[in-house]
Amino acid sequence: MIRFIIDRLINRFLTLVVLSVVSFLLFEVIPQLLGFKLGFLFAGISQLSPKNAQAQLALVNTLVKEYGLNGPVPYRIFKFLVNMFTFNFGYSPTFKEPVMTVVAQYLPNTLILSGVSLITTSILSIVLGVFAARSFLTSKRKAGDLSSSIFSIGTYFIPIIWIGPIIYFVFAVELGAFPINLAFALNGGGTHVYTGASYYLRYLWAATLPILALTLIGFGHRQQLLRNNIIEEYTSAGYTSYARARGISPNQIFYKHAFRNAILPWVTQVGLDVAFLLSGIYFIEIIFQFPGLGYASVAAATTLDIPFLISTTFLFGLYTLIVLFLLDFIYSILDPRIRLGE
Repeated sequence: MIRFIIDRLINRFLTLVVLSVVSFLLFEVIPQLLGFKLGFLFAGISQLSPKNAQAQLALVNTLVKEYGLNGPVPYRIFKFLVNMFTFNFGYSPTFKEPVMTVVAQYLPNTLILSGVSLITTSILSIVLGVFAARSFLTSKRKAGDLSSSIFSIGTYFIPIIWIGPIIYFVFAVELGAFPINLAFALNGGGTHVYTGASYYLRYLWAATLPILALTLIGFGHRQQLLRNNIIEEYTSAGYTSYARARGISPNQIFYKHAFRNAILPWVTQVGLDVAFLLSGIYFIEIIFQFPGLGYASVAAATTLDIPFLISTTFLFGLYTLIVLFLLDFIYSILDPRIRLGE
């Protein structure tokens, strides 16, 4: 197990290095090849002001030296990697603060939305997947399988950019059952100061709709994958036929054998869905005005805030790889052949 963990850690670390190099090419080399002056991009200056030209040029020169933008490419890549892995992301011209200060402010909201929705989609996909498989295998009319499958497939193909505004408009704007944004929930439009338990309850109140939207679009594929795999394992696998011949109860065959083997591809799919979830975060945070890292990244993108965009690319990649590493660990526990290299 220790060797397996070390191997996976090295693999994920190298993946993050490659991602960082790609970010370097995307945010530094390509703009430079297109004729952009990197110093001005990093300073957030589109054109010199007649009144402040001297101060602006001094800032640009400082940033050029700090980031080593005029150095040879190998040196710049090395400096870039050192900055990324030491979380030295520099200064954000959009937010007028160090990037890490801004990240510390916005990241918790994103982690809560993505983390909770990952848990809710996983639970819902397992519950409905098992329910649909049992209905298919034991029910004559298969009504449970049909209804749950229609629901999961239907929600999976609903675009987040469509379902998000509908949920927001109906439940927040029209019914008023939820706050119109996080700030309104936490300060009542500037009229209240909530502390203690009230603060956290109102935070959860504001987070409910975005989590609901992410859950609705995120569980369907995994639910169908688990359902199909359980049915296939239960009806076609040789070991289940052998178990039935030995007189083992159908419930034990279903849960101990078919379900345990069917969950393995499901675990793999969770890792793939993390990337899908992060892409949805950008839309969700904008639609529900829930200021997280995706929300801030959109604001930074409109002003070509290169230091901030570099940092969010790295942090989202780091988050994804951490989740994948945890799933590798879970996978190795469920299937010992993986950690033994068989």
